[in-house]
Formats: sequence, C-alpha cells, structure tokens
Amino acid sequence: MPTIFASVVTAVVDALNAGTPVSPQVHRARVRPGASEWATLVVIRLLDAAMEPFAVQGAPYNVDTQLAVECYARGSAGQAPDLAVDALLAAVYARLAADPTLGGLVSDLQPVTLSYDFDADGEPTASATMTYTVRHRAGNQSLE
Repeated sequence: MPTIFASVVTAVVDALNAGTPVSPQVHRARVRPGASEWATLVVIRLLDAAMEPFAVQGAPYNVDTQLAVECYARGSAGQAPDLAVDALLAAVYARLAADPTLGGLVSDLQPVTLSYDFDADGEPTASATMTYTVRHRAGNQSLE
C-alpha cells in the first residue's frame, strides 16, 4: 500500500488528467525536460513534509506536505512563451481549486508560491511552478 505522500501525487495527477486533461503530458516526478514536440508539460513533485504528532500516543500525524506543480509551455511564432505558460497555469490552478480536498483524501490544498523560469532548453520555453501546501493526516505506523 502506498504512503499518503504517493497517494497525494497520484490524486493530483488524476485530477489534472480528469475529463479533458490540462495537458497531453502530465507526469509525476519527471527528471528530464519534455520532448521538443510537446507544446505543454505538467510535472508534479513532492518537496517535503512537516509532521506534527498528536498529544495522544499512537494517534495519526497532522502533516503539511509541500508539493510543486511545474507547468511548461513552448512559445510559437504567434505567442510569447510567458503567455503560453500562463494559459496552462490558469488551467492547472482552476482544476486543482475545483476540489481542494482531492476527493476527500486531504483536508486542503493551498497554493503558497509561484515562480517562473524561461528558455530552459534553448527554445522559447517558459515554466511556472506553483508550490502547494497539502494538509492531511498520516498514520504513525504506516504513513498511510
């Protein structure tokens, strides 16, 4: 059985792929840049977690997990890369804001930072990375 941390990433990937996916390429923990033929790419990465035990021994932990949702988009002759990634960022944000409990898996999913980067792979590419705090609980014996 996966830990709650892996389950949170799976739930975010599933949310971004539900119905009409926000991008044809939604990946978890991808290390390499996207293929040159991909116009957009979304990558979900776990960053860290702060765990606070309850006063009662054996009770679950309250956890604040930091999660990065990276949006990549290539510009084109008619569109600057910052505008291309802006559209993807808006779609990702709206999709995750529609259900901040990820189907009841977590208590809340809150965006806390947004950062941008440009031209990462020598092409007119932009990335926008939204960092979220995911509030949830984890069992103290299994992290489920």
